[in-house]
Amino acid sequence: MGRLVKIFYRIVSRLLVLIVWFGVVNSAAAGWSEHPVSIVEADVYVQRFKTTMRLRCFAEDLELLQGVEALENGIYDSDELRAAHRDHAKFLAERIQLIDSEGKRIEAKITEVQEIELPPEGVRQGELMNYRLGYVLEFAYEQPPDFLTIKQMIVGQGLLLPSEVKVLLKQEGSDTPYLQMLKPDSPETFRFDWTNPVLSKDATEAEWSEWFEQQREQTLGITSYSSVYSFIYVTPREVRHEILIPLASLATVIDFQRVDPSYLDVAEQDAAQQLVMDFFLHDNPVVIDGIPVQPVVDRIDFYGLDLRDFAVQAERRKISMANGRIGVILSYSAKTPPSAVNIKWNLFNNAIKTVDSVIFAYDKVDKTQFSSFIVNNTYEWRSPEMHELPQIVDVRAEFVPAKQIAVPMLSFFCGLMGVTTLLFGRKLLGSAVAVVAAVVLGLIGALTLNYVRVPVTVESAKLPVIVDELARDIFEKLHANIFRAFDYHREEEIYDALAHSVDGPMLRKLYIQLRQSLENQEQGGAVSRIDHVQIDEGSTTGTRAVGDSLSFDYRCNWQLVGSVEHWGHIHQRTNIYDGAFTISMVGDQWKITGIKSLDEKQGPVKTNLRKF
Repeated sequence: MGRLVKIFYRIVSRLLVLIVWFGVVNSAAAGWSEHPVSIVEADVYVQRFKTTMRLRCFAEDLELLQGVEALENGIYDSDELRAAHRDHAKFLAERIQLIDSEGKRIEAKITEVQEIELPPEGVRQGELMNYRLGYVLEFAYEQPPDFLTIKQMIVGQGLLLPSEVKVLLKQEGSDTPYLQMLKPDSPETFRFDWTNPVLSKDATEAEWSEWFEQQREQTLGITSYSSVYSFIYVTPREVRHEILIPLASLATVIDFQRVDPSYLDVAEQDAAQQLVMDFFLHDNPVVIDGIPVQPVVDRIDFYGLDLRDFAVQAERRKISMANGRIGVILSYSAKTPPSAVNIKWNLFNNAIKTVDSVIFAYDKVDKTQFSSFIVNNTYEWRSPEMHELPQIVDVRAEFVPAKQIAVPMLSFFCGLMGVTTLLFGRKLLGSAVAVVAAVVLGLIGALTLNYVRVPVTVESAKLPVIVDELARDIFEKLHANIFRAFDYHREEEIYDALAHSVDGPMLRKLYIQLRQSLENQEQGGAVSRIDHVQIDEGSTTGTRAVGDSLSFDYRCNWQLVGSVEHWGHIHQRTNIYDGAFTISMVGDQWKITGIKSLDEKQGPVKTNLRKF
């Protein structure tokens, strides 16, 4: 504790000197004004079974980090500096960490502490910057790594004593390095391809272009592990904002409660969901066609470095704080296909200063950048054309209905009785009475002419003749309609659209069946977008006429190509179905009144990248 107090007062005193003399004092103060207090250069060479890390730093770090003090005469003792030099090797081996893809720290072995030539009389105060320290660390592992993460904790983030580690990393088999500046607690992850390593510097532009494209395909377009990725989708149903953010970046603003500081386990991820939700829900306002829309959090996923996490639903497991990532999907529902969208990003801090975003609006691709250095971080999208949802029309039944006439039965009966009375009732009733009775019956018949009318068929209905060609045409229209219905977003809209082609009692059953078949379990049950429906073969299996109505059975095989898109890549699957349908005349329309699934085969998921 005493050492920390001494370091603190030493830093404060140096800051005061810099402020008073505006940096024009001794050479040490001048040197400090040119760079952060602690700078470490790290040359990292990654081989299949070990990584060698060569570290260089200024001897001034021995004073700032090891507590070495000058004597009263202003001289640093050389023996004390050499001892601190050896201690500093252990300090750096502890504070500069190499972490594997599962978040496990790989132990460092100090293989060399380079000797420094110091004058016997010691080093004058202000001259430590003239001496460089060198160390070599080795990290061994059993398998060639796909990923390695480097994390430095020389000085904590935000403290008065800043630190930087300048990493120059090379992979065995390549002479082209990666360059990266590491800030405290801001880890950087590197990916290694041992079958196709980084090209040499003299590679041609075409070779580099091909190599980058191969890497992009292999990484599903997620090429940086310390960047925030933003994908914005504008679809007829919604505006969807998908955010992929490093766990370490989010940990600078969210206090993730955890037992092991290096990991976030499954239970802790569940507890963190609400914190993540609160962080993203309130500072990303979206306006669709002039109306502010509140978001719904569709998903919050915790990802590791395994690329399969992005191709399928991520397996629930503990995630490394150093190289884990969180995927957040916000959905903004649209009542009609959007034609104007405004999106704002206000979530900036020391770890999130810029966010590059890709916008997929219908069939157009655009890019934008949100930045803490920009006053108005708003992206505006306008569509030059109207986007309409598919029109679903009734399939009319072309037939000639039966011809009927309405017979006024009471009038007919009264008239018949009146004629009978005149012809046969005179002898029984007398002529006068019979005439009066006939007249009364005639009046009743006339007054009831528009009542008690009974339809009488005079010509039977002419029902259509169901031949294979007509049956196929009717079925294909109805079949296309039921899948077009799922272009709508809200359940009530889908029901209304299905009602054009499906008889009432079948609506809910068919809706549930189709929705289940469109759910992509690999993507957490997300409902696939229907890209294409193709009927392979079909035939009628029976026709029935009941009165003025007609029904026929139709069996067919068809393919349905559906896709789910997340994080800039598309997961597409082709399913093959065999089903039996009953098609009936309901009034003057053809509708599906029965369906039976006979077989369903799911094809493999194919993943394709969007070009952006």
